[in-house]
Amino acid sequence: MSRIELIDKPLPALRLAALTRTVQSQPEIATVIGGMYAQVEAALPEIPDSMAIAQYRPVEDGLEVTAGFEYAGPAVAGCDIVELGAQPAALCGVHLGSMDRIHESWQAVHQEILDRGSAPSGPCRELYVRSEPEDQSDWVTELQQPYARS
Repeated sequence: MSRIELIDKPLPALRLAALTRTVQSQPEIATVIGGMYAQVEAALPEIPDSMAIAQYRPVEDGLEVTAGFEYAGPAVAGCDIVELGAQPAALCGVHLGSMDRIHESWQAVHQEILDRGSAPSGPCRELYVRSEPEDQSDWVTELQQPYARS
């Protein structure tokens, strides 16, 4: 299991220009998410100066993926305006490097929540602090899991 530093913090409400898709399984995310971000970027009047954000929510037929950028402007054709609600408590950690090992960092986050006698509550978020170069060796991703305090 990945060893990462974990911190508690509230998550702010966010307004995104985004797209939402449902995938059947976690490995499918890699095949759709890059195109989702590209489509949102192409729809916006300016290149976003905010970090890419994804929200993941289990649904009956798979995993709902919302991918976009914080955005304060008017609605635009080609993407949706999505409101992510504020969360009073979230356990957060930073995953460094390739996404092919991010599940280990997520396991560390979820294990800590369980060790505290708490439970995840609500969709998780990933904030892509640095998502270049293409080989993902220098990527920095903040994992954010809301939870219900025990």
